[in-house]
Amino acid sequence: MAEKKAEKGSKFEVLKALEKCKKERDEAVHRESVIKERLRQYETRARSTEALKQKFRTLTQENKELRKQVKSLRQEIGLEASPKFTGKTTKDVIKDLQEKERECVSLVEKTGKLNITNDNLTSELANAVTSKILLEDQVQSLQQNLKDMTSNQRRLLKLWEDKKSQREQLTLPAIGQALKPVQKVLSHKGVQTDMSINSAQKLPANAFEIKPSSPLGNGNHLTLGNGNHHRD
Repeated sequence: MAEKKAEKGSKFEVLKALEKCKKERDEAVHRESVIKERLRQYETRARSTEALKQKFRTLTQENKELRKQVKSLRQEIGLEASPKFTGKTTKDVIKDLQEKERECVSLVEKTGKLNITNDNLTSELANAVTSKILLEDQVQSLQQNLKDMTSNQRRLLKLWEDKKSQREQLTLPAIGQALKPVQKVLSHKGVQTDMSINSAQKLPANAFEIKPSSPLGNGNHLTLGNGNHHRD
């Protein structure tokens, strides 16, 4: 019995020890996995760090080369000797150049708008020129019509004057023929009137002759037909 109890006790201890070993093994495996993951991450970081270090060294070398180029360019374009850029760093110069670039972009946009406006004005000018040509043609046509109307008016006026002259030439002989009896009557009456006046009542031919006055007198003397004198 004692042996059986001892055997059972040792078996239980073995199982207990086995469970403990399994647990420790699992924990060790887990720690190993964690450590491996950390190691992998560390190696990744190390590689990244090495790449960054290499990149940093490359950028440092490139920066040195760029500094040399910038210094050479500053001397070539006269920035070192220009009082406008005296004391300015490359960063300040780049900032100024960027500002100039923005101004250039703005000017380009304004130039584009001005080009559009210029195109519109050119189109309007072309339309105005076309309208001017059409109006000039209309004016020439109206002037020609006016000339034709004036010519027709002159021709009609000349024709009317010719007709009027012809009518007058045809009318004058008829008027002359009509006036002959009247002239004969007037002539006959004049003869009768002259004959009916007494010779004593007739005035001489020099009845109203003005004779110059003598040096002793003043004014002119009008000698009437009856011998009387009238002084002015």
